[in-house]
Order: sequence, then C-alpha cells, then structure tokens
Amino acid sequence: MIEAKVIVSHRGSFVLMQSEDKWYIGVLIPNFYPNSHFDVSKDFVLNSNDVQHKDDIDYLIQLAEEIRKDWTKFSYREVKDIKIVK
Repeated sequence: MIEAKVIVSHRGSFVLMQSEDKWYIGVLIPNFYPNSHFDVSKDFVLNSNDVQHKDDIDYLIQLAEEIRKDWTKFSYREVKDIKIVK
C-alpha cells in the first residue's frame, strides 16, 4: 500500500498527493459506468514532466480534464491502494 500526503485539493477536480518518492493525482471521473450516475475516483502516478508542473494549478486542472476525457490513455499510470496520511 502506498502512503501519501495530500498537497493540493481542487474541489471536484483533482487531488495532488506525494509519497516518499513519487507524486500522484487523484481524479474524479463522473458517470464512470455506462448508464449509471456513479462517479469514480482514480489515482495516477505523475511522470517527470507532470512533476515539473506540480505547482501550476492550471496545468493540473488541464491534466485532470484530459484524464476525465479518456482515462484509458492513462491506465498504464493508474495506481491502486493509496492510503492518505497526515
């Protein structure tokens, strides 16, 4: 299990998290399942380019929007079992 701290939370859009050695973005994906109204949150590891822009909120908002449009393009970066710690 990955332990990470929340660094930035942008309500309804994304959560930026940091573990000891990596950065992650959690994205809320509305209507994830076909013909349902269930929203699902998925977590993805940031690549080196994303980490360079981790302080740029507009960049992170755009990244979250890209993930929401087609999360399967980012599926190779998906991580599971992140535990939020203080």
